[in-house]
Amino acid sequence: MTVWDEAARLEPAAFKRFLRASGWQEIESQTDRSTRFVRETTEGTVEIDIPNSSGFADYPRRLREALEILVLVDKSSPGDLVVALAQPNADILTFRFADVLFTDGTIPIDDALRIRQARRQLLLSAAHSVVEPLPHYPRLSRHDPIELLASCRELPPRQGSYVTSVLIPVSPAVGQIDLQPFARRVTELLANALCRAEDVLEAGDDEALLHEPRTGFSSNFLTALANLAPPGRRGTLEVRFSWAPGRPRPNVARDRVRLGQTVFSPLEEAARVLRETSAVPGYELEGYVARLERQVADDTSKPGTVVLATLIEDRPGTSKVHITLDPDTYQQAVEAHASASRVRVTGTLTRMGKKLLLQNAGGFTVLVEDAE
Repeated sequence: MTVWDEAARLEPAAFKRFLRASGWQEIESQTDRSTRFVRETTEGTVEIDIPNSSGFADYPRRLREALEILVLVDKSSPGDLVVALAQPNADILTFRFADVLFTDGTIPIDDALRIRQARRQLLLSAAHSVVEPLPHYPRLSRHDPIELLASCRELPPRQGSYVTSVLIPVSPAVGQIDLQPFARRVTELLANALCRAEDVLEAGDDEALLHEPRTGFSSNFLTALANLAPPGRRGTLEVRFSWAPGRPRPNVARDRVRLGQTVFSPLEEAARVLRETSAVPGYELEGYVARLERQVADDTSKPGTVVLATLIEDRPGTSKVHITLDPDTYQQAVEAHASASRVRVTGTLTRMGKKLLLQNAGGFTVLVEDAE
């Protein structure tokens, strides 16, 4: 079945919702058999007639004609438009990887797995930036972003190099137009972040990647984007956004981003710098007290510093974190060290030179091991 045949199987309401959400104006028709829409373009006024019933004998032909007009006006592919029309309550994120190596629509399985994981992290990091914009998230585990990701669906790959899409459900607007649902706020931020990344990378202004957490530039986002680099030496990545017709179009710079292979190189380094230099508030650590440090060993009224051996996400191996504790808590750490007990503590994780620190430490707890 061709995309034209698929369009002819859609109900009239799907076209009408899409046209209204895309800026087409409904005008009075001379017949009750169809609804007429108009739109002003740089080339003049364009009209589309949508039959009011799918039972008309010429319904398939007239919908194919409507789709042909939409393709010309929106400068989109027929396949993208049919997907958007068939999913009125979803934003759609389409990734197209173009290169002579995979014109048949296939890529190596390792690249496919890398791309799938990178798309997941891209969505999660954007969702975390909507909840709280930060330059680095040690854990992408907040409830609303995880719940949103669970609702997303992957559409079947389509022809045209390697093309894969993610469907993000967005509830339709009913009355309260200004109250955007969480999913739409995520896709809007993600689209603007990708547009901004394209501008920054094309201009060679790599340092801007380090200073715009509110844009969505977290270390996690930059790492995910770096991992979306197209296979091959001359490949390109094109990301297109299709907006749910059930809601007004968001305020985004453009609906398409194109990144060539050569612009991806600064992303991973920028992500590393953000990981290494960003303070992370409310970070919970678990580990073992590896070393005790107190300037006056016998003076129990003075604070003390411990070195905690722990595992930190995004850092290989065991990390050593320096933590200053008040006198009473330091005594707990001494006892935990003596008994080789595991401890838990929360604070702001930061770096000073080559040293990792947990500042404003609190909630120090000695964990009791379960008896076997």
